[in-house]
Amino acid sequence: MKKYISIIGPTASGKSALALELARALNGELINCDSVQIYQGFDIGAAKPSLAELREIPHHLIDILNGSEDYDARAFARDAEEKITDIRNRNKTPIVVGGTGLYLRALWQDGFHDLPKSPELRETLKDLNTDQLRLKLDQLDPERSREIHGNDRFRLQRAVEIATLLGHSVKDLPPPASKRDESFVIYLQTDRKVLAERIARRSQIMLDQGLIDEVKQLLAQGISEKAKPMQSIGYYEVIQSINQIFTKEDLLEKITIATRQYAKRQETLFRKIPKDFIWNQDSSLDELIQSAKDHLGLNR
Repeated sequence: MKKYISIIGPTASGKSALALELARALNGELINCDSVQIYQGFDIGAAKPSLAELREIPHHLIDILNGSEDYDARAFARDAEEKITDIRNRNKTPIVVGGTGLYLRALWQDGFHDLPKSPELRETLKDLNTDQLRLKLDQLDPERSREIHGNDRFRLQRAVEIATLLGHSVKDLPPPASKRDESFVIYLQTDRKVLAERIARRSQIMLDQGLIDEVKQLLAQGISEKAKPMQSIGYYEVIQSINQIFTKEDLLEKITIATRQYAKRQETLFRKIPKDFIWNQDSSLDELIQSAKDHLGLNR
């Protein structure tokens, strides 16, 4: 019997809307699995739930950290497991929703290892620019280097740290036992053209809602340009625009392209994950609800 639901899919595929529908039908509570929504003040660019949605359905692991605080997949797995247990103990249905694949892999222990850390080495690596980090990772773990987006300084630095401490590629470690079978996994399958249109529309809405002012306010509060959530899509491009790396007129296109590229990487990852239910435009909500009840033993 499954313990909880996981809703996965690329950005802008409708995960949050479906999660709310299931929470209403299954007496559920939502556990955020988006690596930016955990940070306070990062609202527009992270597409956080509205105040009305937060009031209607309990949401967990949203706004739990200041933008300058560190948080990783291992911490997420620990916190999410605690929330899942708590929600189940109150006879409610835990629903994990979000597109951060590394967090999901950590929660499921799906090819995810408890990797070493070194604060001293991390401080040293902070002095290297992105190109220098890329060169180091190309030498230490070229396969991992190919997996990391060019602008993702945080993951580049962490990957160099891990490869240096291990002395070999992460891929050489034996796979840990997976806990994915504990979850009823729902994958949102979206037509590529439809998804591209949604991404373009969402990018425009974020700018219309004041993403640039949000970034300026966060900077004024003392959040560094190099802070982890500031490296995420939307925030990174706004900072580039503020710093006149490119013009404000190019901002929408830059965000849209980066989001499309991210969605493609998400789809590549999620395609490899076994699913219990594939949700698309032809799917029946009633059928999904019944399937979830069957897998979680909610019909008893």
